[in-house]
Amino acid sequence: LNVAPLNTPLRNRLQTVGVIWHTISIPSFVCLFLLFVSLGWISWLTVVFPYFVWWYGFDLHTPTNGKVVYRVRDWMRNFIIWEWFVNYFPIVVHKTVDLEPTFSEVEVVEDDETDDEEDLISEDSRTLIDKIFKGRVSTGPRYIFGYHPHGVISMGVMGTFATNAVRNEPYQPPLKILKPFFHDPSQGERIFAGIGNIFPLTLTTQFTLPFYRDYLLGLGLTSASAKNIKSLINNGDNSVCIVVGGAQESLLNNMVSESKRQIKLVLHKRKGFVKLAIELGNVSLVPIFAFGEADIYKLTIPEPGSLGYAFQQWMKKTFSFTVPFFSARGVFIYDFGFLPFRNPINVCVGRPIHIPQVKTKMPPELLDHYHKLYVDELKRVYEENKCKYGYEDVELNIIE
Repeated sequence: LNVAPLNTPLRNRLQTVGVIWHTISIPSFVCLFLLFVSLGWISWLTVVFPYFVWWYGFDLHTPTNGKVVYRVRDWMRNFIIWEWFVNYFPIVVHKTVDLEPTFSEVEVVEDDETDDEEDLISEDSRTLIDKIFKGRVSTGPRYIFGYHPHGVISMGVMGTFATNAVRNEPYQPPLKILKPFFHDPSQGERIFAGIGNIFPLTLTTQFTLPFYRDYLLGLGLTSASAKNIKSLINNGDNSVCIVVGGAQESLLNNMVSESKRQIKLVLHKRKGFVKLAIELGNVSLVPIFAFGEADIYKLTIPEPGSLGYAFQQWMKKTFSFTVPFFSARGVFIYDFGFLPFRNPINVCVGRPIHIPQVKTKMPPELLDHYHKLYVDELKRVYEENKCKYGYEDVELNIIE
């Protein structure tokens, strides 16, 4: 057995803690809810019943109506555990070009003319009091980032868009004594300056778990429904990130143990996000390829007709997501477990494809045109970067 050595640096142990937290977050919140349920009638009156009244009476549609903008919390995104999480692999972002800012911060000046005591001597005397404050002016497009490949859990999306540990968005804790508990954004430059909130999209079913749904909303995760995306982008300088391949793609890529290395993408039939961009207008599509996302777990792919295959397909049909059969390493034993391998994830961001608004009926040729531009740009990002990140012998295969 390959056992973790006792002299493992504290830095590495903290990074493992960050990944453990993300891995067990769902069962942790489920257990927390069951704990409150089991504590008796006092817990029901003070926590469980009020929570469900608030959830179903006031907050039921927050994940699907764009109201996540009021729930996202920078203190959650900047919590130090996410810095450990990102550095575990590590997750690094590489931009092809600098993206045009969605908004610019400008100084707005208000002149307020008031009389002072000198006005008693001179009627022409005036004191000008300038009120200066910063405001936002929309100057550029909103963005729909398309992330590839899905991998088992899409760790790269979590690190890049659900936390500020990579983006280095500005944040100051309310008290100086709390600074050690939060990521310090001054350690690096802002990756997507002027773009504002980028909301990672996930399945609506994830927001059916008590307490866990609030945790996801606090990190900015929200539903991948078309209605929600339109609401987010139409109401403010917001952008979104969607993992285009979805649950189907999570079952495909077994990079760790396959003899012939290839990345399989589900993309040709995925045109809904392009259609949304055309309907919204002034939106840029940005393809992203994450080298290493498919290398952090070993995937077992059951044969068609087997019990495991039938179970995965039933899960996908019933719940819109499925459970890949995966393994990697453990906390203290490196031979087997559910923690990902320490393989770097290099997130390469392509050039934006700007889409103007089309007010007339959308012809199918236009949808195919922009979808082809997106696919071509994704292929370019892959081909130009594959040798840098150990994928020179890996074939990119868009299967459907």
